[in-house]
Amino acid sequence: MKKIGLISNNKNKKAVIIAKEAYDYLKSKNAVVLLLADDTMPLKYHLPAVSTEKLRADIDYLISVGGDGTFLRAAHYCFKRQIPVMGINVGKLGFLAEIARDDYIKAIDSLIDDSFKIEERMLIELDIKDKAGSSKKNCQKLLALNEFVISRNAAGKILDIEIIINGFVFNEIRADGIIVSTPTGSTAYSLSAGGPIVDPGSSLIIVTPICPHSLFSRSTVISPENNLSIRLKSKNGRDILSSDGVRQNTELDEGDELVFKKSALKLKLITFNENLFFKVCKEKLIK
Repeated sequence: MKKIGLISNNKNKKAVIIAKEAYDYLKSKNAVVLLLADDTMPLKYHLPAVSTEKLRADIDYLISVGGDGTFLRAAHYCFKRQIPVMGINVGKLGFLAEIARDDYIKAIDSLIDDSFKIEERMLIELDIKDKAGSSKKNCQKLLALNEFVISRNAAGKILDIEIIINGFVFNEIRADGIIVSTPTGSTAYSLSAGGPIVDPGSSLIIVTPICPHSLFSRSTVISPENNLSIRLKSKNGRDILSSDGVRQNTELDEGDELVFKKSALKLKLITFNENLFFKVCKEKLIK
């Protein structure tokens, strides 16, 4: 009997309704369905729910109902145990949440029958070191499927950043921030900041400045076999770190060095369509 987690966009009424329909259908197929206790759907319909710890520990698969933002939130529950994730799209683009809302019943049937493919996506791992070269206190290693973003705090001045590759200061940038992206994240914030579109099956790291104060500051695409780090030279204090759109509690200070590398873990994306990425690019991005 399959144990399937179900997460929906808590701010989207259609997503909550479709999640309830998916819940009922999964139960009719004798699946064990686990819901998060603090999600809207189980609260609205008075359904049994579990803690995040139990969800992470018990499920075999996870279904997200919403857009790519909801998929990203769901994916973070799955990294450590490599749990496959399927996305039902109630958003717009759907690079990650690939199942159309009219097709989700068929997709659930295929999931239950083990009739699907797994597409593996690269994750980036981040460690933060202070001026002394020690890992910062209260800063655990972080993972991102799309990107890490370093940005100045609301009152802070422009950031002074060093991009260091294999111990060599490759570039010095003054900008509002910087994005370190996976190929999966190339069509997210990185693209909006002028970065390239990259095949999500690739193994690359994309470094894109945000509003750089130079006409010659462009994205840099490097192999993850290189050692990549970013050092903050600004004296703002309390600059901001975000992972996949979620602001982290860690505050960044002058002299901090953020060390990025390809994670040994991967996202396992449940897919039913070949070349979906390029189809979505053509339909949504290329005019």
